[in-house]
Amino acid sequence: MRKLLLLLCFIILFGCAPDSKELDQRSTILGLAIDKGEEKLFSISIQLPILTESGGEGSSSPQGGNFETFTTEADSVWEGLSKLEAMTPSVLFFGHLKAILISESVAKTHLKKIFDSLEREAAIGNQIFLLIVEDQAGEFMKKESPLVSLPSLYLDRFFQADQKLSRTSDVKLFEYRRDSNMISETASLPIAKLSNEQILIEGMAIIKDDKLVSKLDPREVGFSELLKKNKLDFMNYDVVLENDVKVTYSRIRLKQVVDYKQTNPVQISLEISGTGEIVEVNDVDQRVDASFVKEADEAVGKKMEENLQDIIVKMQEINAEPWLFGHRIWALSPKYYETLDWESGGWSNAKVDISVDFRTSNTGEKGAMNKTKIGR
Repeated sequence: MRKLLLLLCFIILFGCAPDSKELDQRSTILGLAIDKGEEKLFSISIQLPILTESGGEGSSSPQGGNFETFTTEADSVWEGLSKLEAMTPSVLFFGHLKAILISESVAKTHLKKIFDSLEREAAIGNQIFLLIVEDQAGEFMKKESPLVSLPSLYLDRFFQADQKLSRTSDVKLFEYRRDSNMISETASLPIAKLSNEQILIEGMAIIKDDKLVSKLDPREVGFSELLKKNKLDFMNYDVVLENDVKVTYSRIRLKQVVDYKQTNPVQISLEISGTGEIVEVNDVDQRVDASFVKEADEAVGKKMEENLQDIIVKMQEINAEPWLFGHRIWALSPKYYETLDWESGGWSNAKVDISVDFRTSNTGEKGAMNKTKIGR
């Protein structure tokens, strides 16, 4: 027994020895960007941190501005990475890869080829964030934020943050492939761009059959998340009432219950309920009493129903369904699903009924409607 334990400890301690390398013998890739090439199919860029002494004995870390970006052109991702490795004195290491950025022009034509290459390499983890960049992905990756020293780490920090407003949503490599393999073969990826030299991440790209076919603007992203995940947290919203009184809500939380009737075309029912807090009324003299709140609640519910219907029609027109309604029907009623011809016209012809029950949970005023004065 003792010999067996010693053998087990020996395997644990030395099992990785053949693959072990010192940090200075690796070129640690933090970001990978893929653009359309001028002479070749792709322009491949990698971002490498330059490690400097941070004061501790034998310790080193990436400092602000200390990164380098290398770029080459190739007809495949791995051909490009092989060329890039020849530009560095050490072995390319993917263990700390944070994000893969793909330009919009490439996303419209060559996503399948890119992801086929990435999925075959075991060194690239499934937890990597994916983004679509509206212009040049390589140039976007070079942009350094004053808030986070390395561009790729900025993306990682952005998506790891809790309680972000629902203007975009993080998607990892395994999540993209999972959604792409569902019945509708439709997934979504966050959109990034440079706006006035500032990094801006908002909106979502709709990907069908590994091709970019449409986009959702920041306001539509929150509702798309609700349709897919059956819940939504932290959304801002506004509505205009009579006499041009504008009411702004924050901390909106919604829940959704999905049902369907086995008709042809299918009739999908979405029952949505939720709450939100009033954070601003543009007319400061407007009395926010019970009748005003009731009017605002009804207006918000009606406007949300219209917004949701618009998004659904938008996706039906291009026959893209990223919310897994078809997969739900296929899983729960497989025989019925076969009668719908979902991919050809089942989704495009589907009837969707939406009802929203919205309630104001807080008016944001110091004097709440249910306040009881002291001494009375």
